Amino acid sequence: MLLDPLSEGATIRARSIPDPEITPEVLRAQIIQSIAFLKGLWATKKEVRLKLYPDLPLLKLSIVGDYAFLRHYHMGLNVCLMPEYAFRNEPKTGGLYIPLFRYFLSRWQDPNIPEYDFDTDELVYRNRGGTELRRENFPDLVLTGHSSRDIHAN
Repeated sequence: MLLDPLSEGATIRARSIPDPEITPEVLRAQIIQSIAFLKGLWATKKEVRLKLYPDLPLLKLSIVGDYAFLRHYHMGLNVCLMPEYAFRNEPKTGGLYIPLFRYFLSRWQDPNIPEYDFDTDELVYRNRGGTELRRENFPDLVLTGHSSRDIHAN
């Protein structure tokens, strides 16, 4: 799950970082590079799914096997400067792995967060049952870095 590079959340996040080298365009380009990388994995028949959320990021959460890695997106700071916490899945002793995994699942299953279709470069919206409701064009994003959905600064 990645931040939608064309969303207002991405623009607000970029503008919140005082580093002059972090602009909405730079952040957008970084996310587009991530999408292109995932699309490359998908092209080699790796099982890859991607969803793009529109809102301001709160957590950088990576779940790898029995580990959850967490960083907080603090307004005005690069997430790389924030401490990273690791949580191991230890059901006998409790911990934060299970709540973090549940949080991720609730976001992943949110019907307001579309899935990116690597075949068609479209955003696919589904209901909670998984039935496709509609598709939205995400034109030329990965190939050119531009889209008709570009957000212009006010």
